[in-house]
Amino acid sequence: MPRLANVNLLGVLLAAIAIYFVGFLWYGLLFSEAYMNGIGVFFNEAGDTVRWLEADGISTRTGMGEEGAWMAAGFLIPLVLSFGLGYFLKTQAISSIGGAAGFGLVLSLLVGVPLMAYGLVYSPWHSWPAFLVDASHTVVSFVAGCIVLSFFD
Repeated sequence: MPRLANVNLLGVLLAAIAIYFVGFLWYGLLFSEAYMNGIGVFFNEAGDTVRWLEADGISTRTGMGEEGAWMAAGFLIPLVLSFGLGYFLKTQAISSIGGAAGFGLVLSLLVGVPLMAYGLVYSPWHSWPAFLVDASHTVVSFVAGCIVLSFFD
């Protein structure tokens, strides 16, 4: 299997798919309403019109426009994250499932969750629901990605 910096690229791809799927579950199914309300994005009953808060008031758009392209481009985030997780797993010589899960948990709590806290601290609405959704997504994503990567030497 091809490698980059001794990281198995198939493992990176599969870990990125797992992380992307976690995001779909988190933001699309499980916590969609709490998150959207927390960040100030509101859909009508039909789901075809979106309103969101901006500095100069409320903006409205009907139809989803470019969101499909943004969602596809959003796959680059878990791809880069997976490579980074794989690289650090390799540098620490962690290959067991339990070790990888623990490493993902520690890394998420020491790096990922503090990064998510910027939105809580500096956004004007200081949304705890949005922060908790983001933080829990970060923890589960790091752990899931590391577990998947542990299967690839």
